[in-house]
Amino acid sequence: MPVCSSPHLEEPDVQNAAKPTLIHLSPAEIDQKVIQVVADSLCVELDSISLKSNLMRDLGAESIDFLDIMFRLEREFSIKIPQREIERMARGGLAPEEFEVNSILQAKGAERMRAILPELNPEELQAGLPLRELPSLFTVEVFANIVKRKVASGDLDAFVPTSGDSPSTMV
Repeated sequence: MPVCSSPHLEEPDVQNAAKPTLIHLSPAEIDQKVIQVVADSLCVELDSISLKSNLMRDLGAESIDFLDIMFRLEREFSIKIPQREIERMARGGLAPEEFEVNSILQAKGAERMRAILPELNPEELQAGLPLRELPSLFTVEVFANIVKRKVASGDLDAFVPTSGDSPSTMV
């Protein structure tokens, strides 16, 4: 993970920081906090990030950075974001071969992913996409919307990551 040298990007003092009650955060406030977390995690200037910024292509994130961003979001918002949660949601009631075959996204899997991640470019999220490439489509907005759903549902600290998940697995 990058080490930030800029004083405004240093690790926050989470023990002494006063946090607003999460239930009172507006969607715009959540967006700004998520953007700040991403900036801090990736050591990039805040004004170079928007919700539409692609984490890998625009901001230079690597797969290990996704874990750091998730951990920081969990700490910032007092939520749990299990690794592979998006994939589990997308698989839903689909038969395994309807979602993917040999780690390649199938038509019904792509359709389901577009439904749960409408913020992704639907032209890039198509059948034939290797699952390992899915994180390369993620934008800041993906994480902002995950946080918004968890905060809105009161799903704070409700999930625990699956022990078999690893840093290279899908978010």
